[in-house]
Amino acid sequence: MTKRKYKGSNRREIICISAVVFILLCVMLVQSSQLKDKNAGYAQQVEKLSAQLEEENERTEDIAQLQERVKTEEYAGEIAKEKLGMVGEDEILFRAQN
Repeated sequence: MTKRKYKGSNRREIICISAVVFILLCVMLVQSSQLKDKNAGYAQQVEKLSAQLEEENERTEDIAQLQERVKTEEYAGEIAKEKLGMVGEDEILFRAQN
């Protein structure tokens, strides 16, 4: 009689172990799916940040070029004409009469 109890108990143990393994497998599959989704989101974020970085690098180059241009006498003359209404020594200014 002890052999029969042992056989039935052995089957129960195998069924319980199989159920635990199945549950763990399901949990792992769900976690794997969630991680894949997060990874895809991070990949999109990396692409977006790379594009922003490229734009900022271009902007930095533009600013560096503008800094070089500002140092020239040509630029100072342009600003003097536009903002202050000044003219060069060899230029003649014509104004319309009202």
